[in-house]
Amino acid sequence: MLRAVATTSTLTTAVRQAGRFDRRAVSWRGGLLAAIPVVAVLGIPIAAGDPVAGVTMGAGAMLVGIAWRVQGGRPPLGVMGADALLMALATFVGCVSGRVLWVHLIVLCAVSLFGGMLVGVGNRGGVIGNQAIIAAVVFGRFSEPAGQAAGLAGLVLAGGAAQVLFLSVIRWPAPLRAQRRLTAAAYRALASLAGAAGRSSSLPAANLLDKAREGMSAPALFGDAALTALRSLLEEGFRIRVALSAIRALSDRVAAHEPARNAVASARRRTVVVLDLAARVIEGDSSRAGELTAEVDRLTRELEAARRERAFVTDEPAAAILERRLAALAGQLRAVGALAPSAAHSGGLRSRRPHRPIDRPLRQLRQELWRLRADLNWQSPVGRHALRLALVVPAAELIARQLPLSRGYWMVVAAAAVLRPEYGATFTRGTERALGTALGAGLAGLIAAGLHPAGGATIVLVGVLAWLAYSTFPASFTVGFGFITAVVVFLLNAISPDTLATASARLLDTLVGGALGLIVFALWPTWSEAPARDSLAELVDVQRRYLSDVLGAYTAGTRPAPDEIRLVSRRLRLARVNAESTVARSLSEPAARRTDPERAQGALATVLRLTQTTHVLRLEAQEDEPPEPSPRLAGLAASLDALLTIVADALRSGARPPAQSLPDLRADYEALVSDGGGAGPDLAAELDELVDAANGLAAIVAARPRAQRLG
Repeated sequence: MLRAVATTSTLTTAVRQAGRFDRRAVSWRGGLLAAIPVVAVLGIPIAAGDPVAGVTMGAGAMLVGIAWRVQGGRPPLGVMGADALLMALATFVGCVSGRVLWVHLIVLCAVSLFGGMLVGVGNRGGVIGNQAIIAAVVFGRFSEPAGQAAGLAGLVLAGGAAQVLFLSVIRWPAPLRAQRRLTAAAYRALASLAGAAGRSSSLPAANLLDKAREGMSAPALFGDAALTALRSLLEEGFRIRVALSAIRALSDRVAAHEPARNAVASARRRTVVVLDLAARVIEGDSSRAGELTAEVDRLTRELEAARRERAFVTDEPAAAILERRLAALAGQLRAVGALAPSAAHSGGLRSRRPHRPIDRPLRQLRQELWRLRADLNWQSPVGRHALRLALVVPAAELIARQLPLSRGYWMVVAAAAVLRPEYGATFTRGTERALGTALGAGLAGLIAAGLHPAGGATIVLVGVLAWLAYSTFPASFTVGFGFITAVVVFLLNAISPDTLATASARLLDTLVGGALGLIVFALWPTWSEAPARDSLAELVDVQRRYLSDVLGAYTAGTRPAPDEIRLVSRRLRLARVNAESTVARSLSEPAARRTDPERAQGALATVLRLTQTTHVLRLEAQEDEPPEPSPRLAGLAASLDALLTIVADALRSGARPPAQSLPDLRADYEALVSDGGGAGPDLAAELDELVDAANGLAAIVAARPRAQRLG
């Protein structure tokens, strides 16, 4: 009974998510840019009398366009290029192996295993892996010798390369309008963070800052002086995000002192105004530049007045730190006020010069390869997903050959495409593909019955439908996939003019294949409980490293190395994003299979306290003068490190650590501050918060689940 209720709830959730449509995510311009190469590589060969080449190249361009538009944002040229290359390789091995069934099945198994593993490097990797499987199945049905197989793979590669080349050319030299828009959006998110009540997450602002930074590092970008200003604004934005997190944590500790509370509230309101004005100026509203400067001056004067009135003189040591953090924030906002007008104005073409990318692609590649290697075991959800695909795709191929289906390869593609590592995502994607296929097949049938398109009209229809698909993909996978289904139907219409039969076959084959994939997953599911525990453990591990580096600076009396501490801080943020999403997936699954909600959500909240306090200590240590050496701090730092190690191991294993195994942090803290020689009052106040948060985290992890306590 409980299983039936859980399944019904999952299906209801899947249908609800599949029906969502975010109008704000629709991009008609992005859809048009992705559709133009599809029309070009389809129309030119057809005009030259080779419709098969046109359809093959059009399919390659269409799939590579999906690799961009399914997520939206700026075109990821590296991802799209890798997608085109892997599809071409999959096409070649699929065609060459097609003459011998058992060899072909082994090839499909290997391609599916590799494609499934790519899910481990993120959504983009999952799309590339899925499309490699599609290429091996769809184009691999043509059994060809090596020469002809290479020619077919070359057509697929040429179609995909047309997408990459076209998007590269139209961005050279890239205007800074998109970069300004992204930077302005990040500053608006910072303004929302500054004005948010409570301990609101700073992750939305961080994600937008990362997105804007990616735009600055585009390999085709030629920039002028405004680019330097935009880069500096992003660096200030990252610093402001950390500063705002630290200020909010400190504000909680002075809430009982009215003068300090009022000064902080006024400073935060003024900061919201400054950041919002900065966003407008960055976008080109130069008329607000004077207002921006005036608001920054008002903030500076207000903080100076609060200092003169001794608003932050209290018995709470955190108040003095808060006063310094607010003064530092005012300095950062003054820098923003000076940079924003420069970022809003570009020079002419002659002033543009190639710039060195600010990202490090080789380091990114090494990290992704490390993640793939970590997932090479059948206990990991990604490893199990890859193995499931490696079994399902060859099996579906065998079944399709035995069924009276006119285009059985669509059944194989659908069976592979609905499978995801997670329980909820698999049913959601299956629902999206089923609804989208029905929508697209119905649309194609209506168009065919009403217009009877042929020749040039077919090419025009493909262009319009591709434009609609690419424009709506980021808003709704269901709607985007519906239009893509219609695109596929009319692509085939160019070489096999039987649109109604093709649409009907597409619908039937997709429904059969999708059902097969869902049945396999239901028989061999992957739950998110273990991944949720692993992601929480990873979050605690990275937090331990971050705290160790910061406390090490205080112990030695040195400033933390800026590049290293920034890298660890970014790893911590990414670990938190991963933990929150993985825990959310687990909590959406049946109650008997989900992670302990109290433990998971309590751990996330308590690690956030640790992070914010570590931010405070980091900012204090990065002042112009390094902190005073505190050798006696090494003992407490070691105890904190040991406790967080125990907590991470307990989260990873699901065990409850016994109380006697945990270090006595409070005793270590009291010994450190008892004679006043181990730490000054400011440092002692932050260490007290660290000890309290770490002990709270240990208590949450060690507590028994609610069901056991009630029992």
